[in-house]
Amino acid sequence: MEALYRKYRPKRFGEIVGQEHVKRILLNSLETGTISHAYIFAGPRGTGKTTTARILAKSLNCMRNPFSEPCNECESCKAVDMGSHLDVVELDAASNRGIDEIRRIRDGVNFAPAMGRYKVYIIDEVHMLTKEAFNALLKTLEEPPAHVVFVLATTNPEKIPPTISSRCQILEFKNLSVEEIIERLRNVCRIEGFDVSDGALLKIAKRAAGGMRDALSILEQVVRFTGGEVQPSAVDEALGLMSEEKINEFVNAILRAEIDKVHEIVEKVYVEKGDFDTFTTQLIDYALSLGTEEMLRLGLEFYRIKKELRSAEEKLLIAKLLFTALCKKSKTDTSVEAAVRKESLASEAPVTTQQESSTRDKRTEKSLKAEKLEFKSDVESEKKSSAKEKFLSDVEKAEVVSEVKSSDGSTDAMGVDKAEHSGTTNVSTRVTEAILEDLKYKGDLSIFVALSLAKVFENEDEIRIVFDQSRRFSYELLKERKNEVEILYKNKSGKLRPVVVELASVEEDPVLERLKSLFGEPEI
Repeated sequence: MEALYRKYRPKRFGEIVGQEHVKRILLNSLETGTISHAYIFAGPRGTGKTTTARILAKSLNCMRNPFSEPCNECESCKAVDMGSHLDVVELDAASNRGIDEIRRIRDGVNFAPAMGRYKVYIIDEVHMLTKEAFNALLKTLEEPPAHVVFVLATTNPEKIPPTISSRCQILEFKNLSVEEIIERLRNVCRIEGFDVSDGALLKIAKRAAGGMRDALSILEQVVRFTGGEVQPSAVDEALGLMSEEKINEFVNAILRAEIDKVHEIVEKVYVEKGDFDTFTTQLIDYALSLGTEEMLRLGLEFYRIKKELRSAEEKLLIAKLLFTALCKKSKTDTSVEAAVRKESLASEAPVTTQQESSTRDKRTEKSLKAEKLEFKSDVESEKKSSAKEKFLSDVEKAEVVSEVKSSDGSTDAMGVDKAEHSGTTNVSTRVTEAILEDLKYKGDLSIFVALSLAKVFENEDEIRIVFDQSRRFSYELLKERKNEVEILYKNKSGKLRPVVVELASVEEDPVLERLKSLFGEPEI
């Protein structure tokens, strides 16, 4: 039986999921006859780079619909699909990375096409080529024949020499959204007759991390595992994942410093899996899904542990040590339920009488003893606001309070002198959101967490990232790595500007003052 990812591989531009900007550029170039002699398709794995390259090759050589959507019926299109077209050459640079392979390509480009109008060379994982191979390829790219098109696909465009990339048109492929993956999986299930619940589709889409190929492979694996109806729990079992209840139990053990319980679960994970990569990824996702500031900080610790364990030789021993240290660092009388409830209380009415406060505390204490954390459906969880949106909402409330208290408007809710930000624009919902989206799936999670807790201002000369006093840890982290942040903003805005990371003044921080009144002095 043919694998699903091969069976449902797109054969026309219109069938490609997402990547609208790439499709538009290529189709417009085909229609106007302005094809570049070399392209770099850059992006994460499973997002359609090689598939798009093949469709481009079909469009260039299609006998019925030249320079448009391929017909998929002519001899040329069928030959490309079967991998037997004489003028379409695919090379995997990961296994053929030497100079000899590139020399053969360099010798072949001088001959006219045998079947179609263009000779198309598709080099996958091009960043794996040796320095000598890149030098040989450069000679061809400097003076390319008119009938040759190169498509260089890569997951690491930064490893391609500038002498090569400067001679190519670079098209960036993005991770697919969860919604796009679910829609595609739902269509496949309908055609194949698979009975898969929406909750299971959501778990599969999240697990695929933006890659359609991975999503289809996971779907096939889960369906083969169950042999019938697929529910969310079946996805965990088929992929060897811990249930959400077990993850919740482990996080609670961390927060309560139940070291024996933590060691028991860690040992079980190691015996069953042999490593902790999937387990720590689940912990990070769980912390992010709850979205409270306390859980975000814990998620950052899980991310650091994940990085440590990847390079550790004695993984079980190191895992026990790291999680034990985290227990002592996070020791508190709270739990996941209390952490979520605490965040909820902080976002509710800030002003209460002493009697109301006492009554509410007693009611909350009773409910925490009687209630367990209710696991909402994954579909509902997906609709939750991000942690950054929650924080910005909190700051907006504080700004209203600040404006009422200070008629001259000399400071904003973060305690930042407005005069300093004259002519600035808050870009947190535009450029910053785009950066956060990229970081969440394929970037540095520590920068993601820190930036999501800040307020960002922009003008023509600089970008200012402001933290309140309770987020000093995030401030220190981003200050050390501001050069990386400058590059992130340059890539999104097209302009390199210095990044200034600063703390809001403590005496003018109404958010911090309100938190102090509710929970006491923060531990920094």
